Amino acid sequence: MIDRGYSITLFTALLLGAALLASTSITLIPKAAGVNSTITLTGFISAWNGTTSKPNPTITVTQGDSITLRLSSGDGAPHQWFVDVDKNGPSPDCSGADICSSLFSTSTVLTFTVSFAPGTYTYYCSVHPATMLGSFVVNPSSSVGGTALPADRLALVAPYVGLLSVLAGLVAIRNHHAPPTEREEVDHRGRPVSWVPHAGNVQPSTFNVRPLSL
Repeated sequence: MIDRGYSITLFTALLLGAALLASTSITLIPKAAGVNSTITLTGFISAWNGTTSKPNPTITVTQGDSITLRLSSGDGAPHQWFVDVDKNGPSPDCSGADICSSLFSTSTVLTFTVSFAPGTYTYYCSVHPATMLGSFVVNPSSSVGGTALPADRLALVAPYVGLLSVLAGLVAIRNHHAPPTEREEVDHRGRPVSWVPHAGNVQPSTFNVRPLSL
């Protein structure tokens, strides 16, 4: 007979295996959306945000972020903001890798996604690049581009199948070595006779019963 402990263990293993088989997919790589950030810069020939205590501020973003850049001219002069993605200097390559705003003398809004590689870049005013420039830092994001992938259910269930095999083997060994159970039998006259069932080379016990003289 299988004792209570073995029964509980077997049932638990079977239940876990069934739950894994019932699941259709497991997300192995998290899928994360970038952060929406709004940045405001005011252009002066002397510097971006030239009238503040921190002119030409460092802009720090994360790869995958969606950026809304609100630009205005604080001195009425024309300006154009761009980030030098291809790192070829203050001449903008707006039709290529660089991210550029339109030329403005009042205000404009530029929206873009940080899809280029992590690193430190420089942003400029294409009209006044010698004074209007700052650092544009892109931090890496390990989850950008993540997708939900179906799990290999067979690989997940395999350890539980192995566990069940081991437990079944232990139960078989336990039952094989268990001592035989004695049973009460009666002879042809209805008197109790104890015997042990045949197991291996052990023969059933025999008894010689002599009739009583009356």
